[in-house]
Amino acid sequence: MGKAALQWTPEMLALLGTDKDAVLAQRWGTTAKTVNLKRNALGIPAFGWVQWTPAMQAALGTDSDAELAKRWGMSKASVVAKRKELGIASLTEKQGTGFVWNDAAVALLGTASDAKVAAQLGVTRLTVYNARVARGIAAAPRGVAKPDAD
Repeated sequence: MGKAALQWTPEMLALLGTDKDAVLAQRWGTTAKTVNLKRNALGIPAFGWVQWTPAMQAALGTDSDAELAKRWGMSKASVVAKRKELGIASLTEKQGTGFVWNDAAVALLGTASDAKVAAQLGVTRLTVYNARVARGIAAAPRGVAKPDAD
């Protein structure tokens, strides 16, 4: 004979969608498919599913993916995936696209930390890092004291 049908308690029903179906299934001694079918029958979204609002979509690319993820209580990967799905450039990509690497700017690469060079040029640290690495320029040494001006 087959296995007895799972008896759904109000507590179990309340937990649907609060964790992965497989995790809940293991906790209750059933299959993920059983949990999935019950959750879907009740119209409960899967754990981690996001209802993207027009305002959220409009904000993509206006702040860092990490900051948006933190603000909305989701993973950075979810933000990146949605932004890429919609063909929206990241904030870093947007900031890096308008900068022209002239000889003077290139000469600064590797002379100080990427963050300091970025602040001086008005671009992101990642923009400086990518430009430095692409040109085979080593990072400035860390912790090297500047000579005293005595």
